[in-house]
Amino acid sequence: MKKPTIFKPREKFLILTIAPAGADGLFLSVDEDRNIIFEKRVKNVDLKKFFTSPMRSVTQKSWEGSYLFKSHRKVIAAADSSLATTIPIPLDLPRERGTEESEVILPELENLIAQAMGKIFNQCRSEAAKRLGIHEIDTIMVGAKARNFKMDGSLVVNPVGFTGKKISLLLELTFTGRALFEDLKQFFNAPEYFFFAESAQARLASLARARKLPLNLIVDDSPRGAALFVLEKTKDGHPVLYRERMQWSFDVLFLRVAAELGISATAAREMYRAYLGGAMSESAARAFKKFIDPAVEQLLKEVGKGKIKGSIYIDAEHDLPFALPYKHGGITFEQFPLAEILQQLGFADREGKCGPDAVLSRHLLPFIEAYFDKSNSEINQKLRRRLHWLAD
Repeated sequence: MKKPTIFKPREKFLILTIAPAGADGLFLSVDEDRNIIFEKRVKNVDLKKFFTSPMRSVTQKSWEGSYLFKSHRKVIAAADSSLATTIPIPLDLPRERGTEESEVILPELENLIAQAMGKIFNQCRSEAAKRLGIHEIDTIMVGAKARNFKMDGSLVVNPVGFTGKKISLLLELTFTGRALFEDLKQFFNAPEYFFFAESAQARLASLARARKLPLNLIVDDSPRGAALFVLEKTKDGHPVLYRERMQWSFDVLFLRVAAELGISATAAREMYRAYLGGAMSESAARAFKKFIDPAVEQLLKEVGKGKIKGSIYIDAEHDLPFALPYKHGGITFEQFPLAEILQQLGFADREGKCGPDAVLSRHLLPFIEAYFDKSNSEINQKLRRRLHWLAD
């Protein structure tokens, strides 16, 4: 059974899933036997008001780097890709001449990474701003994690204590917009560990703990259209997330039905739900299927363009118009195997609420990734402290 790296038994959590339309929160706790106890779910959370209530202000207030009162609930946040994005940068860091025979020490590693961050920061912020669709001045770096270390080409868990000429690593920089940063500023700037991630990356990374790569996720955040996220191994064997926009969304399907029948898009959505629920007569269902088949074929064509393989999951308000699992070429459309993953990782659902529920997976998959996260290393703690001056 895998062990968490930072959380203790009987820990209480608030998992936030943040989207352009608003934030939802799931309150839960985990006992010493890793039973998940669901407490409450809240919808349409106003983050600014939620975290500035008098009681929360007291428990979260910090003084000289330490909390006045420890909060009894860990906050985990996963933001939609339109609100947060992570940019992976492979780095080769040559050591100063004459130091090759001496062991790497933590301050040296920290300085080498910090110098590299200073050189690439503007370029990465510019790319993040394009992804988020905002101005660079409102694009804030809120996370920096170093992993996949090598010393002179050989894999090491931590280069500190090793000798050599060159340190190689993957640096992941996470950005968000100023508005969301201000809502969560107290957590970004707090001395305690705070798990914040792009939702698609956290969910695929969590799935990868129980399923083989490559893994694919389609997120339909209309009206921007759907986006495809692919988690696969690079040549060096490490998982990296790739992303691209798709020329498709459920709106394509609804607009086609609306045009064919001369009805509104809202009415088309209602008809689609009736079709999926089996509420239409056989003849009406056959006719409706003819209307939506071209849109379904467009989806399969878009997926085929990427030449992706493996399992593909859909995160959208609506279900697909075919039963899952559904095979197409070298891929298989699947339901989120949430109950299976929780069981495989040693969790138990005391209340029987875990199942193939896409909405619940938005909360629990980032929770699983945070629970087993190993990125809170000493070097990453140092890098996190260096972010504060960039975030202010």
